[in-house]
Amino acid sequence: MNTNPLNTNFFNLTFPIRFEEVIQSTQAKTHAPKELIAGVQLSVMSLGAQGRVMFEHSDGRRSPVSLYSIVLAESGERKTAVCNLLQKPIQDFQKKQLKNYEEKLKVYEADLQSWAVINKTISRQIRKNIEKGGDSVSEQDKLRKHYINKPKPPKRPKILFSDATPEAIIQGLVESIGTLGLSSDEGGVIFNGRAMGNTPLFNQLWDGGGVDVERKGHRLNIDDARLMTLIVTQKNELILFRKKHGARVQGNGFFARCLWSVTTSTQGIRTHQPDVHVDTSVLDKFNKRVEELLEQTLAGTTPSVLRFSVEAEHRFAQYQNEIEQRILTEKGGHEALPGILSKLPENAVRLATLMHFFYEFKGDEIDVATLNYIFMIMEYYYQQAVNILTASLSSDEEDAKRLWEWLMTGPFSGANSVAKSELRRYAPYQLRDVVRYNKALKYLEDIGRIYIKKYKNGNGTVSQLIDINR
Repeated sequence: MNTNPLNTNFFNLTFPIRFEEVIQSTQAKTHAPKELIAGVQLSVMSLGAQGRVMFEHSDGRRSPVSLYSIVLAESGERKTAVCNLLQKPIQDFQKKQLKNYEEKLKVYEADLQSWAVINKTISRQIRKNIEKGGDSVSEQDKLRKHYINKPKPPKRPKILFSDATPEAIIQGLVESIGTLGLSSDEGGVIFNGRAMGNTPLFNQLWDGGGVDVERKGHRLNIDDARLMTLIVTQKNELILFRKKHGARVQGNGFFARCLWSVTTSTQGIRTHQPDVHVDTSVLDKFNKRVEELLEQTLAGTTPSVLRFSVEAEHRFAQYQNEIEQRILTEKGGHEALPGILSKLPENAVRLATLMHFFYEFKGDEIDVATLNYIFMIMEYYYQQAVNILTASLSSDEEDAKRLWEWLMTGPFSGANSVAKSELRRYAPYQLRDVVRYNKALKYLEDIGRIYIKKYKNGNGTVSQLIDINR
């Protein structure tokens, strides 16, 4: 029985056989929805490979295989079980490398201490020479060479975060192996955290270029930053997030960069058979491949570069033209559609590159057969995004939105507080109905836009004052 009104055509999609096998094996162990398993699996593959491969376009531009995914799954759909199972190779890699890191850190600290002693000695000699009016050219040259040989800290093998501030993400990319994942099976943690307060940073990291951030007393600079993001969340958490930040993240393109999917519930049809043996060899191979790629990234292996075959290049150009035509014909349907459509070709490139590289398909050219089934997958993700992001707001939300806009631009636009009764007297006529007015106020209070407080008048009656959080 499907309990979610946004059903999917996921079951009609074609994936590489090894991808399908991991879905089947994971579902046998967890009884979770296939859309959830596929979303988590793609994210793990992305984190494992994003430091090891990139795609080169015909014009010389390069794309990473970093993916941003948002999966809607309700309570009881085994979100945590799936994430724990498929993210195991990442967690194992971190644990194993943490021991090596701690040993390397001790060596680094000892080397740095020795370096500081030598630095102090050379600096003291330069000072003495200057005081005596002597020549310090030789010592200055020594000091330059000494700084060139300053010990560098080891790379920290922490690559998977469940919650992090924008600053922590940047710092993590600087200190780690250059590849990072932000993942939570309780998406409210990310949606309500500080990270989502800076979605332009996420957009910049998704694009895969350099990031240059000014901090107090120092600057953080990262070239070829790689970030995977996976948010597995319940629909209500997404609704709350959209109430607070939806216009901003939709307008700046963060939502358009994401691969969206809604799970088809398995609750009520799951059958548990304790005697049935589940073949884990498929998962073992998957885990081994992910760890192998992470170890290569840690070792600084030069990333592979893939391109399209001639036939695939022509097919991709055709696909881009089709998308441009769809932007023209579908943009009237909803303001979100042009942005979503415009990112489909880039996400198609990333998925095709990821599949070809992770499963070690022959050669360094992506063929047209791979591209064709990737386009079908992208159409699924597009339709999912359309269903989710164009869903109309409820009447309460519409009323709250109308009231908030009026508060920002109407006669009380300069006020920080106003009496509830006075506000209703001047509010848009649709909201002078007391029931609609109170529901709109409650909605705004729930999302933190206003705060309603009561106070006693001199005659013993109670009045209400609305504080406006501008």
